[in-house]
Amino acid sequence: MFSEGAGVRLSMPQALLLALHVRDAAGLVPPVSDLLPDLPPLAPPAAPLVGASAELAGARVAGEQWARWWAGAFPGGPQALTSILPPRYPGLRGMPELRGFVELDADEAVAWCARARQVEADVLRRVPTALFETNLLGEVERELGRRLRTFRLDVVVLPVAGAHAWEVAGVPVISLALRADRGAYLAWLRERLLAIGRLRGGSGVSGSDGGRTGV
Repeated sequence: MFSEGAGVRLSMPQALLLALHVRDAAGLVPPVSDLLPDLPPLAPPAAPLVGASAELAGARVAGEQWARWWAGAFPGGPQALTSILPPRYPGLRGMPELRGFVELDADEAVAWCARARQVEADVLRRVPTALFETNLLGEVERELGRRLRTFRLDVVVLPVAGAHAWEVAGVPVISLALRADRGAYLAWLRERLLAIGRLRGGSGVSGSDGGRTGV
């Protein structure tokens, strides 16, 4: 258990998973920006919709629309999920090319998400970290010479290939592969906790009453 009022919250938003599946299945190449890093392909990989991506009509325009959707939907809460769900796809208004790919990929994307959730569950069962996180926080507090005040660290986890970490719109993003590597994950988390402790003399970020560790 972290210090009273402290917590790390890891989530794998369904909206982002579905969107990434559409990106990979359709072979979309969205433009990279501060809001959209060059995210690797999904792991496990998405099966292509049809043939080579270059043969998919409207793929270039759909990639640009995908980037716009991502910028508005990240970090992928309930409204983001609703935005790409049938029958109305409210978040895809004015994006007919992207909507067409979403409609084509919907069933497979949902099935893939279920498989990805199972991979996630396997990782959490195989590499539990709650006790290690608690010990790590104690080490960080001793290094800082003070207890961390109330904070909440919200982390988006994405099942993409390789062990990576990004910062997107002020939100930390890590790959599931990084979370699966206990040593690498704890090293990454240590740097985040130190940064929180140094910010405003340890006042923390994203303050919250209470908190927990979980996905």
